[in-house]
Amino acid sequence: MAISSLGVGSGLDLNQIVGDLINAERVPKEQRFDRREGRIEAQISAFGKLTNGVEQVSGSLSQLAGFELSQSATVSDSSVASVTSDGTAANGDFSLEVNQLAQAQTLASAPGDFADADAEVGAGQLEIQVGGGNAVTINVEEGDTLRDLRNAINDSEAGVTASIVNDGNGARLVLSANETGAANTISVTATEDPAGSGLARLDGTNLVETRAAQDAEAVINGLTVTNSTNTLDDTIEGLSIELRGTSESPVTVSVSEDQDQLREALQGFVESYNSLVGQTRELTSFNPDSEEGSVLTGDSTVRGIRSRLGNALIQPAQVPDANAQTLAELGIVSNRDGTLSFDGARFDRAMETDGFDRVTEVVREIGGRMEEVTDGFIGPEGLINARTDGLRNDLERIGQQRENLEVRLERMEERLVGQFSRMDSAVAQMQSTGDFLMGQLANMPLAQNNSRR
Repeated sequence: MAISSLGVGSGLDLNQIVGDLINAERVPKEQRFDRREGRIEAQISAFGKLTNGVEQVSGSLSQLAGFELSQSATVSDSSVASVTSDGTAANGDFSLEVNQLAQAQTLASAPGDFADADAEVGAGQLEIQVGGGNAVTINVEEGDTLRDLRNAINDSEAGVTASIVNDGNGARLVLSANETGAANTISVTATEDPAGSGLARLDGTNLVETRAAQDAEAVINGLTVTNSTNTLDDTIEGLSIELRGTSESPVTVSVSEDQDQLREALQGFVESYNSLVGQTRELTSFNPDSEEGSVLTGDSTVRGIRSRLGNALIQPAQVPDANAQTLAELGIVSNRDGTLSFDGARFDRAMETDGFDRVTEVVREIGGRMEEVTDGFIGPEGLINARTDGLRNDLERIGQQRENLEVRLERMEERLVGQFSRMDSAVAQMQSTGDFLMGQLANMPLAQNNSRR
């Protein structure tokens, strides 16, 4: 709050003096605030990185805790069929032979009945029924063309699709059933109104079958199976078989579980855990040459995470009749530097001794228990969040301290300005008094006599 007239009386740059005094008070404290804020922000950033690392470990543990083996189904000739499993089918091989595919019936008007798509079809009613479905009646007006009738059929939702094909002998109306299967045959009844209008050309008795309705027929392990569609969903429990083509000889369908998935899941956990170990080592390292630590060197939160995860690693499962009850016995071995290694030979021995189901149960139990540990770090009430919230509170307190400092400095500046203003006024008054006394002394007789000599 500098005053422009400050220093007029004394001749001193009192504004500069006040500013220097204020800065002498402000600068050291602001520098201290800056250092504290920088350190806290670096710690918050470090805990953010640590959270990402723990989340990676938690994700791999979640896969172990909820591990479900998937089934795969393969066909020796993919042009014959494709097979998918829902995971409940029995493992093994079976033979599949496809004698015929399901197909939809197709009827067409007789060649030469219509010159082109604009030819009139006659008047009356056309009743269309597919299989045991509801019959649909289409009213045909005088002057309607083959194209008009095609559009009316497609709009009627009669269970067929109409199209016009020009085969060189004129335009032919083609009706194709929307559903495959021997039961889904097309019935067409034409009623002319008036008689002789020509609509009878489209009666079912005058239509030509260009493709017959038929069911799919397959032979599975010697048993013949028929179906109205080419998808066999209920034939073998847990499998969906999509027929693609006929076969001259049986093909082999193989259903098996991919047990390598468990090995890959364990290896994925090892990788994520080692990544977290490397991250914590980097965040807490100490450089003896520079005698400087990293941003989280000595932090108890990081030590707690490493300690609790390490303890959880060695805790055994409680699976009846399982010989391998720990991760170490399943091939996850601790190294001297705190990282993990995966011993595939040890894992294979555990699989041979205990079997896949028991090993999977052990993995699920340990994975679930360790996931609870990681949730205690990164959950809403977790250790890292609590630590980060505390640091953010520290930043808020520093911000408040900055505001308090500014208020105190404003008061200090007001006080200094007041003090220097009074001093400046006193100096100005003293100078004025001195000037007056000097003028009086100069007018005294003794001073004048001395001036004549």
